[in-house]
Amino acid sequence: MRLRNPRLLGAAVVALLAVTAPAASIPAAPAASAAPAATLAVADDKGPTGWDTYRRLDRLPELAASARTRQFSSFGRDGSNDDGFVGTYSCLRQLGGCVIAEARGPGEVQSIWFTRDNGDVSATGWIRIELDGVTVVEADLQDLVDGRLGSPFTAPLVSNADQTSGGVTIKVPMPYRDSMRITTQNNPLFHHVTYRTFADAAGVSRFNPADPATDVLDMLRAAGTRDPKPAQPGATAVQSTVTVPAQGQASLASLTGPRAVTQLRLRVPDGAATEPLLSGLRLRMTFDGRTTVDSPVGEFFGGGLGERFVRSLMFAMDAAPGGWYSAWWPMPFRTAATLALVNTTGTTISGVQAEVTSAPGAEWTQRLAADGSSGYFTTQSRRAETVGGSDWTVADQAGRGRFVGVSQTMRGRIVGGNTRNYLEGDERVYVDGSPTPQIHGTGTEDFYESGWYFNRGEYTGVFTGNTAHLLRTGGCVDECDAAYRLMIGDAVPYGTALRFGIEHGPANDMPAEYASTAFLYTQRTVATRRTDTLVTGDAASRSAHAYTDSGAQAALTSSFEGDDDTVAQTDQVRTTTAPVSFRLAIDPANQGVRLRRQGDQRSGHQQAAVSVDGTPVGVWLQPLGNDRQRWLADEFVLPAAATAGRSTVTVRLTPAAGAPAWTAGRYQADSMVAPFTDTTAPSPAAGLTLAGGRVHALGLSWSPSSDDVGVISYRIYSSQTPGVAITAANLVGTTRATAFRHGPLPAGQSRYYRVVAVDGAGNAAAASAEVSATTRTRNTSDANGDRRDDAVDFTRGTAADVFTALSDGGRFVPDNRPWNDFFAVDAEIPLTGDVDGDGRADVITFTRGDSADVYVGLSTGSGFAAGVKWHDYFAVGTEIPAVGDVNGDGRADIVTFTRGTAADVYVALSTGSGFGPGVKWHDHFALGTEFPALGDVDGDGRDDIVTFTRGAAGDVFVSLSDGTRFVQNAWKWHDTFAIGTELPALGDVDGDGRDDIVTFTRGAAGDVFVSLSDGTRFVQNAWKWHDTFALGEELPGVGDFNGDGRADVVTFTRGTGADVYVSLSDGGRFGPTANRWHDQFAPGTDLPRPSVS
Repeated sequence: MRLRNPRLLGAAVVALLAVTAPAASIPAAPAASAAPAATLAVADDKGPTGWDTYRRLDRLPELAASARTRQFSSFGRDGSNDDGFVGTYSCLRQLGGCVIAEARGPGEVQSIWFTRDNGDVSATGWIRIELDGVTVVEADLQDLVDGRLGSPFTAPLVSNADQTSGGVTIKVPMPYRDSMRITTQNNPLFHHVTYRTFADAAGVSRFNPADPATDVLDMLRAAGTRDPKPAQPGATAVQSTVTVPAQGQASLASLTGPRAVTQLRLRVPDGAATEPLLSGLRLRMTFDGRTTVDSPVGEFFGGGLGERFVRSLMFAMDAAPGGWYSAWWPMPFRTAATLALVNTTGTTISGVQAEVTSAPGAEWTQRLAADGSSGYFTTQSRRAETVGGSDWTVADQAGRGRFVGVSQTMRGRIVGGNTRNYLEGDERVYVDGSPTPQIHGTGTEDFYESGWYFNRGEYTGVFTGNTAHLLRTGGCVDECDAAYRLMIGDAVPYGTALRFGIEHGPANDMPAEYASTAFLYTQRTVATRRTDTLVTGDAASRSAHAYTDSGAQAALTSSFEGDDDTVAQTDQVRTTTAPVSFRLAIDPANQGVRLRRQGDQRSGHQQAAVSVDGTPVGVWLQPLGNDRQRWLADEFVLPAAATAGRSTVTVRLTPAAGAPAWTAGRYQADSMVAPFTDTTAPSPAAGLTLAGGRVHALGLSWSPSSDDVGVISYRIYSSQTPGVAITAANLVGTTRATAFRHGPLPAGQSRYYRVVAVDGAGNAAAASAEVSATTRTRNTSDANGDRRDDAVDFTRGTAADVFTALSDGGRFVPDNRPWNDFFAVDAEIPLTGDVDGDGRADVITFTRGDSADVYVGLSTGSGFAAGVKWHDYFAVGTEIPAVGDVNGDGRADIVTFTRGTAADVYVALSTGSGFGPGVKWHDHFALGTEFPALGDVDGDGRDDIVTFTRGAAGDVFVSLSDGTRFVQNAWKWHDTFAIGTELPALGDVDGDGRDDIVTFTRGAAGDVFVSLSDGTRFVQNAWKWHDTFALGEELPGVGDFNGDGRADVVTFTRGTGADVYVSLSDGGRFGPTANRWHDQFAPGTDLPRPSVS
């Protein structure tokens, strides 16, 4: 167990000892004295800015309709865990240093975090912060976070790695009116910059670094000991002592409004303050007839793993004997509120003391109306096992609101190796249905603004904390963490919907039980109306919108960043360096319009001047760039001054000279309007099709649905019989994309599908029309298309004949005639695969060397056609070629591994009549003399790359295909497999729709070992499936020879015997015996397929 930081925890203990029992009198304890008494002003559409962010915490319920919260970070743009280790993606560009954040228009920098070198950021050098073209900070970064610049850059508004356990932070709110840029002297490696954007600069004053903000610092330093909000006139407290029966509840307070709860305090008897009881005892709060809070007491106060010392700005726990738990979230209501404790355990809890403080506020009657400017205090609490391949859902909320914090509990289930690897997961936050996350972080402890797995140990701070870390103790089976983060200045507002998720592990691949309590302010109404959509690749849409440009148009197949980054989507994109003009319909009652774009971010720093009906309204700058996951959704706010009262506007975008070409596949107009209740469902998903391969997975795609507030997700329903019922039992997935892959699926399974679109208000469309398909067996050498792999023999040399023996399910049927009499000459490398997608395996040969040609002979079902050159420069020199369907379109592609020190992996996709250009899909895989292979190990219908180190290490690494690249780097799936010179292979030996690994020891032992894939690892170790197979120097291979959907093993004796033996899989072993399937095939040194070589 990691040692605690004695200095930090000692301070926390001393401070928390001051949190004593509530006063006996009814009047509430005074709030922080630094701020003046509140007289709530009319809320604007930004919420508090600058120092008012912390001076006016009573304004937390305001929903800040026109503001957005965004983030720049060093996250791996290729979808991998390369989030800053070597700074690959840390700099947006070089301009007098490493630019890490840049924006045009009004906004506010709210949170800056860095880590490197175990928290020592000295090597980053200086940091420069420019606002509106003025340098407001230029200082050594380490000096800055150490507090050496003085107020306001002192603790807790800055912190070093000792104070925030491995990370450094700058939390000073820094507003600007026109532009922002943050630059570091050297590449900072890991970082994030969270900032707000505004529709206009009204009421925004540029940050003044000379203002020490002493009152704010004093208030923050008292965090966890008293209410940080301004004093509320007329506040009173209700006190009670209750017994909460097992499986029962007890009332704490019933209040009449309009009022706001300003403080909630609980004292749980010391004997009852155990982790199980604090998880099972829940706070339930109902405001104006709607229950918005139902959360575990422990997690609500920051102690998800039991009672701990917690001193945050908005909640606290005093773990001393007789200590109190406190929360200071403002919780307004119009007419009535009830607060209760609910006991879901089997133990009665007696003597729980409570104090509920509230203050009157007539303004809440209007502000909490359906069209009001404020939201109800809300929590979302959930606890479950994590799901491989999917983010843990922290919050999923329809309507409008603000996300203001989270308390999370992580119970790892990793039994060996790095048992804290769940902390590698990144957070991803989506607002108003955007397919691109507005926030994309770099790791779990990084989200909690710490670092290196909280390397200074447990701590509690004003905004973040790691309140508990357990290692096989205190009810923690393996390794566990509890953490919290308050997002006050960097709260996330949304107008129609919010989805906040976080990975569990580097690729959502670490088993764990997660729990979390998210803190929000919510309204069920929505505040934007989608009034128009322009599809730039559609001629009719361009005409209807008077669209003009002088650009080119091309199809783009790629993915969006984030949780759906394994889903490739294809659409048309227009690219231009000349002005673009188009007309959009808007709501005349708008308060500004969000102009949303989906474009190609291959080139970063696209920039265009924006005008509306001839009036300049600003510059649209997009610094982000990603040449791997190229789709990007972004937006520019057209201010109300240019749009209010108009039903249409003409937008003109003039790309900046010297900037990369401006790209767009579609534009959407979201009119910001007075909040309304949306009851209109989206249009049904149209054009549902099943396309591509049918092996291991089925791929669906459809056209986007239309909706008045915007579609935020699609639900995919499936059954094995026609007439798919729209039920929870048939829900197989949810996506923001217009494509979905359903797998793993066993061979021969028929599936029927329907898709339902859902909008930001939670309205579900009628289900789409139904489509169906049946999965196929995975075959690599099925020359006649009967779903059974056959034996193919290449004589090579000068004869260059190709012979085939077809499988009938029990033998390879002799056929003495060649299927091709001149293919794979001399020492070329021949392979088999269905390159044209007709269901029959073709033959492919690689000349390698300097010529590096690739020839293909297509199967006719009874022969292979004459070889035709399909590529003229692929698999150069001694590279290792392979064949597999890496993009899931049902056609086998070619892959080559350079190995050695370069260790690049190139792919050329099949078009059905040729291979496209070679494109690098990975730049560090299969090093030295490792043994690479292809196989669909996660069951998504796309072949992935696997490399076996062999030798003494026996490691196995995997990188999954997302259809456009191989994603992960150094992802170990097994640490003892294919030892020494064993020959490894891949195949779906148990028929579950995922390829497994098989290794042949050969020699005298002739053992065959298997390890099954569970989609994130190869599970078993030393599991012998056969003990006498592929003896001596025989050439073994893997294929489904009887067509039952399970891969079997084959071995070719070659030489003078030329026997062929097959051992069939029963799902748990090969055999029990090996049967001779041919007695004169592949003699001498012929090269038969399928085989491992």
